[in-house]
Amino acid sequence: MKIGFSSPSLPRTGTLVVGVLPDRTLLATARRVDKAMGGALSRAIETSRFEGKRGQSLAIPAPAGIGANRVALVGLGEEDSFDDLAAQAFGGHAYKAIRDGCDKSALIAVDPVKGSGLRASDIAANAAFGARLASYRFDRYRTREKAEPVLESLVVASRDEADAEETFAELDRIADAVFFTRDLVSEPANVIYPETLAERAETLRELGVRLQVLDEKRMAALGMGALLGVAQGSARSPRLVVARWNGAARNRSPIAFVGKGVTFDTGGISIKPSSNMEDMKWDMGGAGVVLGLMKALAGRKAKVNAIGIAGLVENMPSGTAQRPGDVVRTLSGQTVEVINTDAEGRLVLADAMWYCQDKFKPHTMIDLATLTGAIIVSLGHENAGLFANDDD
Repeated sequence: MKIGFSSPSLPRTGTLVVGVLPDRTLLATARRVDKAMGGALSRAIETSRFEGKRGQSLAIPAPAGIGANRVALVGLGEEDSFDDLAAQAFGGHAYKAIRDGCDKSALIAVDPVKGSGLRASDIAANAAFGARLASYRFDRYRTREKAEPVLESLVVASRDEADAEETFAELDRIADAVFFTRDLVSEPANVIYPETLAERAETLRELGVRLQVLDEKRMAALGMGALLGVAQGSARSPRLVVARWNGAARNRSPIAFVGKGVTFDTGGISIKPSSNMEDMKWDMGGAGVVLGLMKALAGRKAKVNAIGIAGLVENMPSGTAQRPGDVVRTLSGQTVEVINTDAEGRLVLADAMWYCQDKFKPHTMIDLATLTGAIIVSLGHENAGLFANDDD
């Protein structure tokens, strides 16, 4: 999908998207279109449940002379809480309203929102970002799915289109990184395993990221007994990916991100129930986020020094797998008795984090572990959990 920007105008397009505030308050472009359509938008709203709340949408056919096939009304939510995330949500819901039709082109009209602190150009850039994020699909392996109409061109019209385009350029690089991570996490475990995930990480070099990949022999020489203990039951060889982005002065200590990369987690000898085990291909999500983050930082030339480390293993039961009761020695020299082999993430991260701390001396270290089940039980589906040794 090609995304562009224009000045406020209504060129000929397939679907025209206009914003509406709660209590059915039409913004400037929506009022102009409503007048040109003889009040058709107002009548459509009055006879529907559409109120302009965030996430709501209503599409109606456009009469001849308007320059569009359809007009889609999309709710913006409350003015005083309309921030960059709300603008992104507007773009995402706009894309979905467009996708529900069959048009190959569309225009999102962006108007200033008086109660918001955002400029029209900021709203436009974030709306385009939200629309692009909403456009993601992973259908690489769908061989029988019928082809659907594809939105080929999306124009976002607002004041100061040059500023909007400049702001969007940086957000667009972030979208590239989000899609990179989504692709990694969506691939099946027979496609993404430690070696191939490390190969995908090699693409970061093109953006100026310095990359080092430690193999099993190198990790054994260093003494990463905890990480290697998790990996020893699998035919897939483990890897440790070390990515470095230096966008600030050399004397500034880096921030570090360490990701759990269990490309498939059976639980090992302490095997998980078979129900939903296919979801365990997602246990490398932490590593996927770390690699995507490094892509985002490098893509937008962030002025920061950052380290990204991904500990990549596959946790499988076999004749060589570690057993409950085994004792492993971590890189730090401490010994750990393994009581449950499905508690593998902390072993992987123990060695990866110690390596990061010892080698790079970061001022802050953040690890990303997919403790999904426990977090969902405690916080639900919409919140992430953060455990820190610094409450501030």
